[in-house]
Amino acid sequence: MTTRNPHPNLTYEPMLMDDLPQVLAIENQCFEDPWSDTYFNLSLKRPRSREYFYVARREQTVVGYIIFYMLHEEAQIWNIAVSPACQRQGIGKYLLTSALEMIHADGEREVFLEVAVSNLPAQYLYRQFGFRICGIRKDYYGRYKDAYVFRKGVEEDAT
Repeated sequence: MTTRNPHPNLTYEPMLMDDLPQVLAIENQCFEDPWSDTYFNLSLKRPRSREYFYVARREQTVVGYIIFYMLHEEAQIWNIAVSPACQRQGIGKYLLTSALEMIHADGEREVFLEVAVSNLPAQYLYRQFGFRICGIRKDYYGRYKDAYVFRKGVEEDAT
């Protein structure tokens, strides 16, 4: 799948420390149990080897982000979010497509992610990209909040 930019002024760029206030605002708007600013600060400050933090930026405004990890022919998408004001504009698809292109170009053969059982819009997005449920993690998002484990293999790209 080729990256299709839904907006001519939208860019996909590495996340910078200066982006943190906007990223944290999106994180807090999108998730009941958001990642802490400490996590983001520490992660962005340490030397990166196989962790990738990217933002979708419209002019100077961060409108979404994706965080993923690659290791030994496998990738894990840890987090993806789009500002509620910018949802349903193709930005999530753009972030996911861009990340998957990087992942596959690096030689990873499988991609995994977790998504809340109750998060039907995210599940719909992942299914469009060929992700399929391969397991469940009980209480992953806290008590009584299970997550599906989704998997996409490189062989699904050929279909």
